[in-house]
Amino acid sequence: MTDDHSSWGGPQEYTDTFLRCARRAVKDPCARRGCELESFTHEAVPDTTGDLVVAARVVVLFRGRRCVFRRGIWPPSHPAATGAAIYATVLEERLLTRVRPAPGNGTSPLDL
Repeated sequence: MTDDHSSWGGPQEYTDTFLRCARRAVKDPCARRGCELESFTHEAVPDTTGDLVVAARVVVLFRGRRCVFRRGIWPPSHPAATGAAIYATVLEERLLTRVRPAPGNGTSPLDL
């Protein structure tokens, strides 16, 4: 992989495309697994060298737990649509393997 992501657009264009694709992709496992999508956002911050890093963050309610999944999306390692499909697949896998019903009220968010 090279550091030239120009074929995928700049950070804003890539992020917009990724988020559009990922929002649709995340809705599918939510519907299949009975979870509720609470929010889907992103954040962009400079890393230690000053380069821009973008992460997508989704919050879902699943098995009585608020679950938070955060994953870097820029700089990319895949085209936006492929990255979005991977994001949704990893989210679903983590929901199914890491989330257990919470004892008590389960108000503490669970980082996936």
